[in-house]
Amino acid sequence: MTAHRIHLRSDLTRVEILALLGTAGALDRRQIATRLRLGDATVHEHTRRLLASGYLRTLAPQAGVVGRPRIPLQVVPEAAATVGVRVATDHLVTVVAGLDGRMISSDVSPFDCHADPIPQLLAVINHRLADPVVGSRLKAVGVATPSSVDPATGFIRFCPRFGWTDLPLGERLRAELAIPVLVDNDLRASTTAELLYRTGLEHDDFLVLGIGDGVGLGAVLHRRVHRGPSGLSGEFGHTPVAATGPRCACGARGCLETFTSDHGILRAARRRGLAEAATTIEELRARWASREPGLADLLAEIGAILGRAVAGVVNLLGTPTITVIGENHVLWPGLEPGFSAAMRTSQVTAAHRVRVIVRPWSDAQHALGAASLALAAPETLA
Repeated sequence: MTAHRIHLRSDLTRVEILALLGTAGALDRRQIATRLRLGDATVHEHTRRLLASGYLRTLAPQAGVVGRPRIPLQVVPEAAATVGVRVATDHLVTVVAGLDGRMISSDVSPFDCHADPIPQLLAVINHRLADPVVGSRLKAVGVATPSSVDPATGFIRFCPRFGWTDLPLGERLRAELAIPVLVDNDLRASTTAELLYRTGLEHDDFLVLGIGDGVGLGAVLHRRVHRGPSGLSGEFGHTPVAATGPRCACGARGCLETFTSDHGILRAARRRGLAEAATTIEELRARWASREPGLADLLAEIGAILGRAVAGVVNLLGTPTITVIGENHVLWPGLEPGFSAAMRTSQVTAAHRVRVIVRPWSDAQHALGAASLALAAPETLA
């Protein structure tokens, strides 16, 4: 692929149709239109193209229906697949997903964020392309990074966690690969997956709160993932909450994630004598799982900091639902009391009535989000 820019459309209709049929099973066109709140003509045109490409198949007409027979449509999950790669500090998680969004395979590879990322990423991607079972069906690659990135080009402006600045990651990968490559922020990738396969099946407007080694917030508004100009959205962790707080990796002081990320939680625990210098976040999660005394008050205070920041976004956008994802979802029972108290300080606000959904999480979820994002690239289903 020689183009240096992917024109990422806001129209995900064909992908939404595939995702709906992949999760709900076979539906006729009228049922698809009703579920996705689309016009009949729009559904007819998109399904016609998907049928012509072999991504959908027709089933026998429904019996006993008065009037024109309704023909159920079914996704063909094996007709195409995408690769998703989640880039973490010391490892890569790579998944292959079918057209129905289900994971076909997943594995973990070592990664050195201080070395050139291109050969490391190409190694895992080319390994999938050479797979005799799925390689020929792979249509696109999605790469999810914890960075400020323009999804149209895959240009990474700044990734303080890795020390990357002005890295043309998408351009360099596309120069080496023959299939489309889409690079985006990991939280936006997972937000896309939530829209297509989970929260978006019931809600048109919602937030996705990612809590783990960083903190991010994705927004779906009117069934579209909000990206902002040049993709500069989702950097919720760098919301300033304290003028004299700890120094953040971005260079500022008192960013939200200095209090609510893994490092922030461990710092607060050490300050209270609840952790030592060598204590890891995994150990703290395990201790919370056994409800160790003392951690409840600590987590409730951190939850309150998080809740006050999220409440401002909810009150601005009026989004009725928040989905919580990320490695620290296991700490949510401890974070929730403070979070909810902060959200419900005023009964006249949208935050007072918000519904929170907590998702089970694994390290492969961001990678699966990247695979979903790749499916949404315009060239993938062309």
